[in-house]
Amino acid sequence: MAYVLFISEAKLKDSTALNLNVDVDLLLPFVREAQKLYVETALGTDLTQKLKDEITAGTLAGAYKTLVDDYIGDMLPAYSLYHAIPFLRFKVENGNIYSKTSETGTALSESEAQHFREEILNTASYYRERLIDYICNNTSSFPEYSTNTGADVSPSKENYYAGMNLERPDGQGSRLTLRNFLTSDLT
Repeated sequence: MAYVLFISEAKLKDSTALNLNVDVDLLLPFVREAQKLYVETALGTDLTQKLKDEITAGTLAGAYKTLVDDYIGDMLPAYSLYHAIPFLRFKVENGNIYSKTSETGTALSESEAQHFREEILNTASYYRERLIDYICNNTSSFPEYSTNTGADVSPSKENYYAGMNLERPDGQGSRLTLRNFLTSDLT
């Protein structure tokens, strides 16, 4: 069974800092991963499957085409690159892992590479927020958005992750204890 992707190789390379000679076979797993992690969780299983079916049948049109071309197409390349970056430098063969080096450039330091990834993640998150807003403002155009049941992935309207909240409950003083994380009502 062929895996249906929401973006093409050309869209991936045209929309990111990827060099045109990067082998698409190296990138495909990361496009698939980003599609599962970010597209399906924003759309839900039913709407994701509807889009895949329309793409496979060659009948993608209207609001569905707008969703794929203008929203998923903007978001997915950035998330794919975000996930690919740590692995583009390495090659796994016969139980060994090799680090590739360039004859014409200097490799980024670990902190420079992390900063680069954070910028890509910021861009991807912006486009995912636009995708979520578009769907929420046009739910009547996407009836599959609200039909997920059972083991289906339900769509999430949450996009940004702000980290763990370590605020102390009133009257506790300055100590955080395990109890703070295990109970929800500390008065």
